[in-house]
Amino acid sequence: MPRFSLFYLGIFLIINVANSFASSLDLTYRGYGISFGNSKRINGLRFNLVDKGVERINGANFTFWVPKESPDAVVNGLSFGLVGFDAKELNGASIAGIGVTGEEVCGIAIGGVGFATGSIKGVALGTVGFACGQVKGIAIGGIGMAAESINGFALGGVGAAADEVNGVAIGGIGLGCQIINGVALGGIGIGAERIAGITIGGIGVGASEITGLTIGGAGVGAKQITGFTVGGLGVGAKNITGFTVGGIKLKSHNLTGLAIAGFCKAKRNLSGVSVGLFNYAHFLNGVQIGILNYCGNNPGFLKLLPIINIHLRKDRQKDRSVN
Repeated sequence: MPRFSLFYLGIFLIINVANSFASSLDLTYRGYGISFGNSKRINGLRFNLVDKGVERINGANFTFWVPKESPDAVVNGLSFGLVGFDAKELNGASIAGIGVTGEEVCGIAIGGVGFATGSIKGVALGTVGFACGQVKGIAIGGIGMAAESINGFALGGVGAAADEVNGVAIGGIGLGCQIINGVALGGIGIGAERIAGITIGGIGVGASEITGLTIGGAGVGAKQITGFTVGGLGVGAKNITGFTVGGIKLKSHNLTGLAIAGFCKAKRNLSGVSVGLFNYAHFLNGVQIGILNYCGNNPGFLKLLPIINIHLRKDRQKDRSVN
């Protein structure tokens, strides 16, 4: 490099350092280089004790103490915080000893304790847990997590809670959600307003409406069940449609499809086939197979029969309370 170029470069660096010395020591050329201190903008490497009022960092940022507010901060690249970060956007790889706060995290984020962010896009790991508005990608909370919506894969070591899950959600002990679309696994159980997809609860599953494949180790309970349902001890719902297996007892007001249990009870209507030790239907349009079978709309001595009971009619009892 010619001598005059080195001379002008030296002058530029001296002026730049002098101008920024009050908050940081920047060894840069045209905004690229190394910064020591609380620089607002830098392209390159930045080392600082406490971040405050950061605007944009492109490269690698290393900070070592509790951050102060940086409401407009955007960090692109590698972010390492011995304690944590506070930024509007973190894009790239972010590692914090305690946690991360901000509006949006994109890429890979690891929080020693957890996160509190508006949204996470990519892969996020909180060794204790995290709370955020929206997750798109893979989110893992060592103990648990809470989010408004999860799109992708979510794992809570103890449990997870969300307004809506689209994808795969696993809670070591359980899951609590408003809407689940996809695959949901709860070590002990799952509770939701509406479930569509594959749902497995170690002990049980409870929801207002369930559609798809549902397995409850002990049981499944809902207002409306549609699909393939298995309850280890039993299944109960106001309306059941599909193939249902209840270990000891299956109870419903209106039962449509194939039902298998020790005691199958259709309190109002049974349309289809029930198989059990004792089958009860107040109004039957189908077949009962078991040791004893009660069909309330058969005449006289045909109401209670062994082995099989049949009543095939297209008319259906009106939906009214039956004791």
